[in-house]
Amino acid sequence: MKGITIKLPETTLRRLRQEAHATGRSVSALVRERVEALPRRGGRSVYEITSDLAGCVAGNREPATNKRRKFTRS
Repeated sequence: MKGITIKLPETTLRRLRQEAHATGRSVSALVRERVEALPRRGGRSVYEITSDLAGCVAGNREPATNKRRKFTRS
């Protein structure tokens, strides 16, 4: 197993230590558990979450660009 170093806010570290003490597990074990659970917790991409919104906004077909004149070199 390889190690990494992370920086956490004091409040987060305090909560992890309290949970580790209450459950009899190490802080490292709790962090590993949460990191490994990330892909399974929801596991939906931004596209999957918003795909039902695609095409639901009606509007002008012109691109929303600024029609100012471009600066040119003289």
